[in-house]
Amino acid sequence: MLINGEDIANKTPGASIKRHVAHVPEDRIGVGSAPSLSLADNLIMKNYRESPVSSHWVLNRPVIRRQANDLKKEYDIAAPSVDVQARLLSGGNLQKAILAREMSTGPKLIVAVQPTRGLDVGAIEAVHGVLLREREAGTAILLISEELEEIMALSDRIVGIYEGRNMASWQPMRRR
Repeated sequence: MLINGEDIANKTPGASIKRHVAHVPEDRIGVGSAPSLSLADNLIMKNYRESPVSSHWVLNRPVIRRQANDLKKEYDIAAPSVDVQARLLSGGNLQKAILAREMSTGPKLIVAVQPTRGLDVGAIEAVHGVLLREREAGTAILLISEELEEIMALSDRIVGIYEGRNMASWQPMRRR
């Protein structure tokens, strides 16, 4: 996997983060979040070592709460507060939180794997809205999905892969 000509395959997650790669994993609970931590802590997972979120390994809780509340509002995450444990969020709201965290880093590439699996219609629309907004902003998106309608609606180019091989590539017709 090359990012701006640099091979990042088999590197640490930190290497991808430094190269502005966002990851929306298929498994929201097991991989995409820390369910026992607060919404606020989940929202800073990618920048907890950086100023102003922390200084010399000390977290700046007022800054974290302010940033988390801003993201909660911007991404319409339905939660009583940013202190609620992530495991108590609905699937759609947890996915919005993951998207908020990943998009807040200013990604150049988004790898989204089954980003709408198991979500209700409203949450699916929210996820699609975020991905389309990022695409319009020039962010590259690798969407991996089994939902043909989703692939057709969101993709500029579709590649069919079978047993690790590129079998076909085409551009879908855009619906206006």
